[in-house]
Amino acid sequence: MSIVDPVMTSREAARMLGVSITTAQIWMESGMLASWKTPGGHRRTRRSSVMSLIGHQEVPAVGEEDGPEELEALAYPAGAEEGDRAAFVERIIERSAPDTRFDRLTWLASELLDAPISLITFLTSELQIFKSAHGLSLNETPRAWAFCNYTIAHEGVFAVSDTQTDMRFMNNPLVTSTPFFRFYAGVRLMYEGKAFGSLCVIDTEPRILRSHEQQALEELAMLASDILRLHILESR
Repeated sequence: MSIVDPVMTSREAARMLGVSITTAQIWMESGMLASWKTPGGHRRTRRSSVMSLIGHQEVPAVGEEDGPEELEALAYPAGAEEGDRAAFVERIIERSAPDTRFDRLTWLASELLDAPISLITFLTSELQIFKSAHGLSLNETPRAWAFCNYTIAHEGVFAVSDTQTDMRFMNNPLVTSTPFFRFYAGVRLMYEGKAFGSLCVIDTEPRILRSHEQQALEELAMLASDILRLHILESR
């Protein structure tokens, strides 16, 4: 069997990464996913680049008669009721439209905690969806990349002072390549007793969250949950 490293379109790369085509294109344009432009202006990448982004270092042997193999999802913690939780979140997403009030919260979180990035995330079975993103030009990532997998299982603030020294995150593509997450702190968002996502702040430098910053993040997370609750009531 000959070893090949096939050229992939943005659509094919998106399928392997488990993200939308738009997100894959953004990653290509930003350099997060190595790529080039054809004479016709279309982005192309190599399978090895896609696999490197997802955390693999080698290209498996692929015969010319074989199609691209699906990547196995990276492991992440999940509770016994994860299936019900994820289905619940997908129903919430269907009932919730974009809301500028979320954008105000992420801006405020970034300002109060002096963090360049702040996100409100929803976790489905396959994706981490950014309901609001301040300081980051992504709409979603694969679920396996989400720091919030740990946040939704944690009461209070879940913080990682330095991702490069934490075995859980040191090989995460969001740490090893653009946007190079180094610090993370998040609080889970609750609706009807279930954690549907998180409010988090992120920095590109290691740091420790002070007590009043932790309290501010918790208060803002409560506001985010209240906004979702009000939005769903209004939609009814």
